[in-house]
This record gives sequence, C-alpha cells and structure tokens, in this order.
Amino acid sequence: MRRPALVLLCAASVWGAATGSASAQEYCIACTDPPGLYRCIIEGARPGGAQPLPMLCVTTMAKQGGHARCSVKSGTVFECDGQIKRIPWTAEGPQESAPAPKPAAPPAKRDADGQPPKTMVDLAKKTDRNIKDVNKNFKESINETNQAIGKAAKKTWTCLTSFFTQCKN
Repeated sequence: MRRPALVLLCAASVWGAATGSASAQEYCIACTDPPGLYRCIIEGARPGGAQPLPMLCVTTMAKQGGHARCSVKSGTVFECDGQIKRIPWTAEGPQESAPAPKPAAPPAKRDADGQPPKTMVDLAKKTDRNIKDVNKNFKESINETNQAIGKAAKKTWTCLTSFFTQCKN
C-alpha cells in the first residue's frame, strides 16, 4: 500500500514540474580569461526573450566577471560546483548594472547679454554683484519692517497715553 502512494506522489511531482510554468532556469557556465565557473539562475525565465536563455547567462556572466569567453558547460546543473549567480529575465536581454545617474548640472549663470561667464574672474565678479544686490534688498526690507514696527508702536503709545481716546486706525 505504501509503494503505490509513493509512485503516485513521484509521478504527480514530475507531471507538475513538466506542465507548470518555469519560474527559474539554470545553466552551468564556464568562463576563461580569467577562469570562472558559475551556476547561473535566471529568475522568472519565460520563452520569447530577445535571446535564448543559455545565451542570456553566457553574455551576463562574461560581462559581470570581465571574462574573455564563456560557454554553457555540458552535464547537469547539479554537477556544477560554481558560484551561484541570479539574474532577472527580461524580454530585452541581460540587464547591465548601469552607474547611478549623475545629478543634472545647474544651468550656467548668464551675463547681462545672456551669455555665460567666460572666465572664473567674470563669474566671481557677477557673484559679488549678486551678493551686493541681495544684501541691499535685505537691508531695504529690514528698514521697511523697522518703520512699520515704529509706526505701530507710536500708535499704541498714543492710544495708551490718551486713555484710549485717540485709538483710530
């Protein structure tokens, strides 16, 4: 009784593996210059990509490891003693690890005629003028604020000293 159940379980496992969609595909990849051995696992592998799955492993391992040449090693992946490398499957082919994008450079400062400064001296002069303009505007706004506070204080004082008889506006 035990034996038929075991045979049935094994048969169901094989049938399920054969009919189910592959979620990962594995290949043993051997590389030269420098030598390397990898067990390449393609995550989410599906047919219909830009290149065959074994070729995806070969090209990715060659690029990642800086190898001159890579190829699929014969035999089963269970006999592969290489380092496990997981790569995502994409319809376009191998994804290269692109360097992080550099932040956009700030736009060049422009002179009065709309041209960027030609030398560092021109840039320094323009920066100095801009700082002086900012300081001038800041001083003007401080003076306006001080005048407004002074007028409010004077009105409050007049209102209080007149015992609230001169508290208009």
